[in-house]
Amino acid sequence: MAALTLFSGGSTWRSCVTSLLTHTSDSTPIVVFDDAGPSEVAVRELAEVEAELGREIHYFRQPVNRGVVGNLNTAFEMLAPADVIVLNSDIIVGPEWDTRLVEAARSRTDIATATALSANATIFTVEGPTAWKNQLPSVTEFAALSERISANSRRIRPFVPVATSFCTYFARKALNVVGYLDEEYSPGYGEEVDYSLRCVSYGFVHIAADDVYAYHATGESFGEVTLNQRKVDNDQLVSRRFGYWDNWIYDFDNDLENPLNRVRHLTSTLIHGMVVGVDAELIHESLTGTFEGSFALSRKLAIDPRVKRVIWITAPDRVAPMRAMLRQAKVDGIEVTTLHELRRTNTRLDVAFRPYQDFTGHTWPAIAAYADRNVIWHLDLIATSNPHYARDYEDFVRLNTVQRASWENADGIAVLTEHVKSSLESYFLGPDTDSRVFVLPNGAPESDGRRAAGWDVENASIDAIGDSPYILVLGTNYLHKNIPWLMRVGLRLKSMGWDGDFVFAGPTPDSGHSEALEKDLIRMTDAECFYFFGRVSEHDKRRLIAGAVLTVSPSVTEGWGMIPAESVSFGSTPIATHGGGLGDISPADADYLTLEDDETDAATLYALVTDADRRRRQHDLWAEQVREHQWSTSADILIDGFLDALVARRAGGARARYQAPVVAPEGGLRSRLVHASVRVLPVGSRRRALLKRGLGWMLR
Repeated sequence: MAALTLFSGGSTWRSCVTSLLTHTSDSTPIVVFDDAGPSEVAVRELAEVEAELGREIHYFRQPVNRGVVGNLNTAFEMLAPADVIVLNSDIIVGPEWDTRLVEAARSRTDIATATALSANATIFTVEGPTAWKNQLPSVTEFAALSERISANSRRIRPFVPVATSFCTYFARKALNVVGYLDEEYSPGYGEEVDYSLRCVSYGFVHIAADDVYAYHATGESFGEVTLNQRKVDNDQLVSRRFGYWDNWIYDFDNDLENPLNRVRHLTSTLIHGMVVGVDAELIHESLTGTFEGSFALSRKLAIDPRVKRVIWITAPDRVAPMRAMLRQAKVDGIEVTTLHELRRTNTRLDVAFRPYQDFTGHTWPAIAAYADRNVIWHLDLIATSNPHYARDYEDFVRLNTVQRASWENADGIAVLTEHVKSSLESYFLGPDTDSRVFVLPNGAPESDGRRAAGWDVENASIDAIGDSPYILVLGTNYLHKNIPWLMRVGLRLKSMGWDGDFVFAGPTPDSGHSEALEKDLIRMTDAECFYFFGRVSEHDKRRLIAGAVLTVSPSVTEGWGMIPAESVSFGSTPIATHGGGLGDISPADADYLTLEDDETDAATLYALVTDADRRRRQHDLWAEQVREHQWSTSADILIDGFLDALVARRAGGARARYQAPVVAPEGGLRSRLVHASVRVLPVGSRRRALLKRGLGWMLR
């Protein structure tokens, strides 16, 4: 049952009873306990609201004023043997407030009290919107906010030293064992602390119901009675009775990492909006896959109601070009600045996000340390576990050191697929799944609906294909992309009678590539059906996809499967292996490449290129699968990961923590060299490798 205490009412009273009658379940009867105050207007307003909403509240008036303590003790006595929810007359509640509070209070057998979060509620305080300082929220407005908080709460139900009785569940077992409120504290102040500490001494605990947020105007419950001196006296009485109290509450309140304060932080971001800083070191259009994920996620984050600001953090000389890029893309919800500027303006980041692995250790440690929490998106572990892809062993060790540091210091680690998660566990985390790790898949590329086949190509060499049908392979020619194997199978396909070509588009990296094997195969076979175009523009990539009979992903292992998704989105039919993450996202009934037998795989390709119906079925199966992967869904998953990170204990203890950054003045020589090199000489280029050899530490 709920006991609503009343003295004189006040400006919040009508909203209070309206919200209670609107949002309280039938299983929670409400009784007004009027403490013989000047409440005639309040009682009349109560009757008006009851008539308006067609629901009644029970009413009891004390024969004489007993003060808050005596009034509550009357409620506890009259409502026995029920548990009692104590409500102040200056609160507003949202939907399902009572059922959530009851569920929290009954989640353990030793809970004495469960208290909602609110503005103006001592240790349970989470400040509301700034507008509330001038005008209380409407019942409807508050309901929407409370539902957002409830829906995104992690239901941690953190332990707290004491209760504050404005919207608080009192368990009958504790009332029966410990006794009621001590009326020496009458008319009020300090009685909840005394009661709570008596409960603690008997082995009971107190919790915060972090999925219940109530508006609390404060100060109206006592009417015009001035109790400031009484509050001082009562606080001293508590301190005399419980000598540990002052130190305990001081230490508790100042421990920013205790569960209550983490819950308060999370709730505050849900009220005011989350500020997300994105490490934009590698957000560059020439890095197509990385750019696609970074850009798409940033756009979706910027329009989510739980996010207030999305800030790309970059080098000083990249701020203007990146702002121009956003203007050209007609994106106005993403800010671009530097870490130095964030520090200068004292802009707080709730979460820092790096939408790709930390390859360099240049920018991420400082950005991650500056935010309250940091989340890194690890796309795969291919380079981390393969020294063949490094320029030399020193580079391999350096990459592993940097990436391990990012895992150690991460408050959340996103991975593309279950395959990557399993790889991370095997490589780094050990047999027990780390609670920080969550799967964050790519979204499918968003087609603009134009027919790429009607476009003029930007790379004139593409015209050499002519009108011949072709199979397309996209991506960097790392060895795991398995291009020489596909060329071998392709020659077998040609021998079966298919009169088509094979087109390969993608850059050649510094090391770990298959270029020599490709050239050897062509030289040994004198084949003239293979076309290599290197890196192509996004425009030409879409044009090539749209014109391809099939788009093939022959990779041994992948983190996800961007190429099949692009194929479906831009007008071709995909076929892939089950390599790594490709197996996690591929349709169960589709054709795929086994890698086990060249003849079998060539026959599969032949069936697809010669049978339009089978090819259409393959396309439709992939299209249905790809539709399940939307960037808006990925953004929801990511924000959930942010909220989990905010409420979890910050990475530390057994894991090292990045030190708070000392940001050098902008424009230093090393900063200019590092960030200019990323822009002019993208990661993966041979020219960048030569520059690194020449400049040494400056680009490490």
